[in-house]
Amino acid sequence: MRFFFFKKAILLLSLAIVLFLFLPLDARAAQINSLSVSMKGDSVFVSARLVMDPSVIKDLQAGIQKDLVFYVDLFRHWSSWPDEYIKGVRIERYLSCDSVKGEYMMTTLERGADEETRYGSCDDLIKNSLVLGGVKLSNLNELTKGRYFIRVTAESKLRNLPPLLAQMFFFIRDKDFSVYEDSPMITLGDKP
Repeated sequence: MRFFFFKKAILLLSLAIVLFLFLPLDARAAQINSLSVSMKGDSVFVSARLVMDPSVIKDLQAGIQKDLVFYVDLFRHWSSWPDEYIKGVRIERYLSCDSVKGEYMMTTLERGADEETRYGSCDDLIKNSLVLGGVKLSNLNELTKGRYFIRVTAESKLRNLPPLLAQMFFFIRDKDFSVYEDSPMITLGDKP
């Protein structure tokens, strides 16, 4: 009887250690500041700034390429139901600082078009890549009148695993961080 209890305790302890070692830690490596929303006609313009942890910035300055993905999404708020996704914009930014070659590049992919921008230093690249300025969500005149909010999400991807492997090895981290910030409620829509 004692042997069985001892064996069970060892098994539970080893399982707890394995789970502790392989589960991703929720370290606040970033946060979104200065989220502002302005309206002009039937369009909403969103601006925000991402503040990253110094260790992530140090990795980028050391030459490790970072893939940042921003999501600017419009949600309708419901009091009794989950919030309803209306529309959104995905902005991908690939950052590369190569101090040996003196190349500091940001490639932005937004709405199917990509744009490559070169900078004079890695600090300029970092400063400009973390700012979302005037992202436009348009054609909002068809919305039903109600309370809405904007959610800005920022993620930094570590690696791209094939979908099957990502599901099989769900305990492997694939993101540096993933943070979001919600705007205050706004009233939109013309239709009753």
